[in-house]
Amino acid sequence: MPLIDLRQARAEVRWHEVLELLGWRPRTRLAAQVRGPCPVHGSQSPRSRIFSAQLDRNVWHCFRCGAGGNALDLWAQVTHQGIHDAVLELYRRLCRSVPWLPPRQK
Repeated sequence: MPLIDLRQARAEVRWHEVLELLGWRPRTRLAAQVRGPCPVHGSQSPRSRIFSAQLDRNVWHCFRCGAGGNALDLWAQVTHQGIHDAVLELYRRLCRSVPWLPPRQK
């Protein structure tokens, strides 16, 4: 199985793209922090702010379920996939070429 350059993928995939694909809308925004319901465990309260994403640092955390990570991790967790399959699907949905690592020289 070819390897994905996850460092490049993390740098290329923007938060707003992942959140838009998930249909997520923030309840509040303060500078580079957005808060709202958690897309991982599906909080239902219309005023929920337990999910926090730091857009400038590319990290997120849910204060209820404890999940967290970067934009790729969020996509993987919400879609219930491993990171490899999640990145492949995400790049397909974004109509981009997957950043493959070159094969190792023997």
